[in-house]
Amino acid sequence: MISRRGVIASAVGVSAVAALSACSPEVADLTSTPEPEAPATSTPVAVAKTSDIPIGSGKKFDVEGVPILITQPRAGEFRGFSAVCTHAGFVMTNMANSEIKCDNHGAVYSADDGSVLSGPAPLALGKVTVTVEGDEVLVSF
Repeated sequence: MISRRGVIASAVGVSAVAALSACSPEVADLTSTPEPEAPATSTPVAVAKTSDIPIGSGKKFDVEGVPILITQPRAGEFRGFSAVCTHAGFVMTNMANSEIKCDNHGAVYSADDGSVLSGPAPLALGKVTVTVEGDEVLVSF
């Protein structure tokens, strides 16, 4: 059963979000996949050793202030994505069983291609370029 306090708190939260979004000068383009905001350099940056990224899972890293996810959906295949959920902007860290899960509202993404497996996320995750040199995993934007 929902308490009166919970209903009031929800109403206040929804009102605040509506008020803030009304003040925004821009309208988000919901027809394209967001890319992570590019850091100051596009030079590949080493973020991990290949052995640091579990098969069927992944890890979150911050590269020059940008939260990213590096996954290894299959042995020797590495993928990179924005770690920011496309639903509400929550930074995600939960990866297992070849899925990336948002602990905020329950969106689930594929660790292979970043596509939405279940909502409420409206868009796939933005992609980050990943290369492997020897045992180093490098990313660039």
